[in-house]
Amino acid sequence: MTPIVNCKYLRSAGRDLAAPFRLNLTCDGKSTELVCTVVLRILPGKRLVCSGEWNGKQVVAKFFLDSRGAKRRCSREKRGVAALRDAAIKTPALLYAGAIEPDSTPVLLFRRILEARDLDNAWEDAKDDHQRQELLTRIVAVIACQHEAGLKQDDLHMRNFLLAGNGIYTIDGATVDTRQMGRPLSEAKSLRNLGQVFAQIYPRFDSFILKAFQVYCKKRAWPLRPDLHARLIKEVRNRRNSRKSDYLKKVYRECSAFVCRKGWDHFMVYDRSFHNDAMTSLLDDPDTMIKGRSLLKDGNTSTVALVEADGHRLVVKRYNIKNTWHGFKRCLRPSRAWVSWHNAHRLLLLGILTPKPIALLEKRWGPFRSKAYFITEYVEGTDAYHLFHSNTAEGIKIEGVAKLFGELLRLLADARISHGDFKATNFIVANGGLFLTDLDAMCEHQFVWRFRSAFRRDCERFMKNWEDLGEVAEIFRAELNRFLS
Repeated sequence: MTPIVNCKYLRSAGRDLAAPFRLNLTCDGKSTELVCTVVLRILPGKRLVCSGEWNGKQVVAKFFLDSRGAKRRCSREKRGVAALRDAAIKTPALLYAGAIEPDSTPVLLFRRILEARDLDNAWEDAKDDHQRQELLTRIVAVIACQHEAGLKQDDLHMRNFLLAGNGIYTIDGATVDTRQMGRPLSEAKSLRNLGQVFAQIYPRFDSFILKAFQVYCKKRAWPLRPDLHARLIKEVRNRRNSRKSDYLKKVYRECSAFVCRKGWDHFMVYDRSFHNDAMTSLLDDPDTMIKGRSLLKDGNTSTVALVEADGHRLVVKRYNIKNTWHGFKRCLRPSRAWVSWHNAHRLLLLGILTPKPIALLEKRWGPFRSKAYFITEYVEGTDAYHLFHSNTAEGIKIEGVAKLFGELLRLLADARISHGDFKATNFIVANGGLFLTDLDAMCEHQFVWRFRSAFRRDCERFMKNWEDLGEVAEIFRAELNRFLS
């Protein structure tokens, strides 16, 4: 039988809250029952979003659990939803505004938009760039309507929009700034807000921005001036830098995306989607898991093994301490596993393929670091060295692979990132893409002259891979020349 819970339980359950569960709600002195079937989002002790059933209707329930700011945030949510509705902007209907007894914890129930997807998932599932351009244009058209009505979403991202059939719904009314409602936003405020959503698409899709901005300008009856577009691009770059800085701090702490554990003798952080007994066992004793496993590398400075945990094939890279002097030099510096974890997430933000980072573990003695482990998902593919030096190399479309390298180099150059070790074995060709590995020497450069020098060394090292393959070397050299010209 589905258990009945109360607000005290919702606050104390943290991220371990399990559905389904039931609650008794009150509104205008009447009691009704809500059945929550799926937990959609949870901020422990603060907010909870669930889907469920209420009075025979499919609903999305928002609970405001923070005893200090619950009523204020609930009021802001209702005010934002009302403002969107008054501006004729689609938003799920508010069906119920009440409370959980006995302490009157606020709860709002919205009509659930069936078969809806948030725009973030729709973007990832898009079949081609034409669909992505269309999605971006449709989002921007909705944002233009918001701005014209004097509304602005302070936390603007693609998950704040739901795609259902031909309609786009705006959600999360608590983020809607209504202070200027009825007066169109200024150019400066509009561009800053619009820059937030464009900053979330990967840089390789930046060519979509101009067409989407043309639609925005048309909706706002603005002339598309070159200086206006230039200001928008500047806002996008600024927002990307801020987003990157915020996210790369988050990858080392407990949050909705990561589990973090600290102690005198260790530091670990791992992907929350891998929060299970198998991952716990692996991180508790990685050396035992490595022993007897298929070793991909058994070197003096690092050991790489292929392991399996909860049905997932994972690559565990252990960074070894060679001797006492080596340990002394490394003990106060971020480990190479720490750097690899950081750089892997940096690449993912840029849309550059790399094996998904799963976990980071450092063995410590207080502030002093020793052995460290970096765990990623295993990518089924062939590294570039063995791909071109194998007996089947004659059947490879070299031009296609060279194009993948050219695109990778462009993305790295735009971000001022040097890799530091462009050996052919550090590139995995898989699933029609090119994955970059071995990230502990990767560096993002603040100064252009330093980047150019490091990137030139990367390119020179890259070409050494093909010295014994004349035809391959010629094709890659032509691709490099097109890129560097």
